[in-house]
Amino acid sequence: MNVDFINPFVETINHILATMASLSCEYGQPYVKDHCQPLGVVTGMIPMTGETVHGSLAISFSAGAILQISSAMLGEEIAKVDDVCHDLTGELTNMLSGGARRILWEKGYDFAMAKPDILGEVDIAHIAGGPVIVIPFETKAGPFFIEVALTHKLKLAEVAH
Repeated sequence: MNVDFINPFVETINHILATMASLSCEYGQPYVKDHCQPLGVVTGMIPMTGETVHGSLAISFSAGAILQISSAMLGEEIAKVDDVCHDLTGELTNMLSGGARRILWEKGYDFAMAKPDILGEVDIAHIAGGPVIVIPFETKAGPFFIEVALTHKLKLAEVAH
């Protein structure tokens, strides 16, 4: 997968967590996912489709990570993964896809996004036919993972050249 597709997600989630949750995270080596099981206990997923891009984005949080992020963002102790964590996962998914979309748009990739789906521990079905790239992140409270499955569709003008 083109690094142009990965870097906007890394940049955006770092910004979101630093500003909204006062949390830093480190990302690891991206890899191709070879199964459809979720990597965390709660996952937000959003389809992304347009004239030049087709695919989906998922962000999966471990219990420790989403509890810490939820507690920091809400200013109160969240002790168990519940509806609050699920709702916040949806908000984080929206922020992540919106921020990455802006950066990708500036690079010439244009696509729209739908409302995110929040998944528990069920299989993740990406809509792109290509590989699913996982970007692992580590926080002091546990890991989370961004999955990106995007294909770049050539425009008719690009094919003609």
